Amino acid sequence: MNQPIGGPEKPLPTALKAGETSCASEPSVSDILEALPFYVMLVDEHHHILQANGAVRAHLGLEPDDIVGGYCPMVIHGLDEPWYACPLEEAADTGQAVEREAFDEKSGRWIKSAIYPLGPPTEDGSRIYFHTVNDISDRKEAEEQLLASREQLRELSQFLESVREEERAKMAREIHDELGQSLTALKFHLSWLSKRFPQELEQLSERTRSMGELIDGAIQTVQRLSAELRPGVLDDLGLIDAIQWQAQQFSKRTDIKTRFTATPDDLSLDRERSTAFFRICQEALTNVVRHAQATRVTISLKRVRDRVVLKIRDNGNGIEESEIRGPRAFGLMGMSERAGFFGGEVKIRGVPGKGTSVTVSIPLPRTEGLGAESIDR
Repeated sequence: MNQPIGGPEKPLPTALKAGETSCASEPSVSDILEALPFYVMLVDEHHHILQANGAVRAHLGLEPDDIVGGYCPMVIHGLDEPWYACPLEEAADTGQAVEREAFDEKSGRWIKSAIYPLGPPTEDGSRIYFHTVNDISDRKEAEEQLLASREQLRELSQFLESVREEERAKMAREIHDELGQSLTALKFHLSWLSKRFPQELEQLSERTRSMGELIDGAIQTVQRLSAELRPGVLDDLGLIDAIQWQAQQFSKRTDIKTRFTATPDDLSLDRERSTAFFRICQEALTNVVRHAQATRVTISLKRVRDRVVLKIRDNGNGIEESEIRGPRAFGLMGMSERAGFFGGEVKIRGVPGKGTSVTVSIPLPRTEGLGAESIDR
């Protein structure tokens, strides 16, 4: 047999010698090790290899017998001291199995290393450990590809959302300016015409008044549609005034008492974050109308250190966990996606019979060379 790698050969403990079994019908230790698809070693408390299975040939290019007695970190990683990803000392201290995932620079592969204590310590305190090393590079690569794909989808979603917001703003302007102005001009001409009808033509005068009311209704509809597509107050006056307007319109439309507070009252954000907060608040209020059966809603917007936190609370039924995690909770998923693009998060909590709270936390943009107060703009 060739000279062992990494030091003098250590004899196998009697109970673990390859050819011995406690019963003729039971498999030997070697049989168990050889059946495993990844390479496995038995090591002592000093990282010396006592036994290895045949999988070391494929992974290390070494014969199992040649590494018996060798120093495990040297054999596997080319190190003359313990490697952090082979947590033998932690397993020895705790008496529990310990697992690690790490990148092995020697092989250029990701591995999952695990140490399992085998049985209680002997009389002299020594112990044998089951050491498995599994190549997980393919899994790590798949995870990285999945994360990259998710990030691309998130960026695509944000891009599409920004395009949609631009289209909404354009449509809102065109509806307000073109259609609104045309209806206003039509109302003016109708008023001018009605004043010139002979007074005895009462039926005609009544018909023109009715037409005027229809035009007034159409103007109000144009204003409402324009505001819902992209409220001008959001671009002109900022997030606080936009949410205040949103709360007032919500209360007027639903008869649900709504209260809004902001701290500080001059908080200002960039257009993208303002839009995210506004749309998340809009979705949350829509859910209140659809599901909560609430009579009161409170909305707060606060700056907490380097983050902005929006909270919407109602006193309704209280959303259930199954509804939050449901496969068709697209509105809630959209809220999380909006916040997640900026590194933020959305937390939704429901208490049966007491209501639901939606908490949105988004970090402020990092601005080089500016203090905390200079971030708001």
